[in-house]
Amino acid sequence: MAANDKSETCKHEINPSLGMKITLKGIAAKFNNVQHISTSTLSDWLESQPENVILLDTRPDIEYNISHLKGARRIDYESDEIENILQSLPQNNQTDSKENVKVVCYCSIGYRSSLMAKKLQQHFKQQSGTKPEIYNLEGSLFKWANEKREMVDQNNQPTVYAHPYNSLWGKLLDKDLRREGT
Repeated sequence: MAANDKSETCKHEINPSLGMKITLKGIAAKFNNVQHISTSTLSDWLESQPENVILLDTRPDIEYNISHLKGARRIDYESDEIENILQSLPQNNQTDSKENVKVVCYCSIGYRSSLMAKKLQQHFKQQSGTKPEIYNLEGSLFKWANEKREMVDQNNQPTVYAHPYNSLWGKLLDKDLRREGT
């Protein structure tokens, strides 16, 4: 990647609020066996190797419909039917790239997606063969939206809005970006 490309990615980074920092540290501590990646890292992957990245949005439809990352698949984080979830993932790294498939889970702030990432890690630990790399997106959609990164709505149209989850957690999302579902 050229130096200019890197600076384009970094222009979105912001200094998260104290509340966001505390929340992210708490999630990382609770899910210390889950690999957490930054929004910058995911953005770089989506630019350089999109065919190797699978995005799993673990929020309910009402939140997903307001906004999600382009190309994300919505799944139920509470589902114990891991086999059904895995059917949507490429088997044995069936891509043209030599890179492993990277599965990135996200939700509003990272708790629900960390639960899903943990379930997927536990499942793949027991499997043989090529395994995807499983990650949680640090700060998830709230951090992504606060950094003004690209999102789409249920009609695949660009949007800046995100569902605030609830009145408490929604405070971690910039006020002008909050939109409730109908």
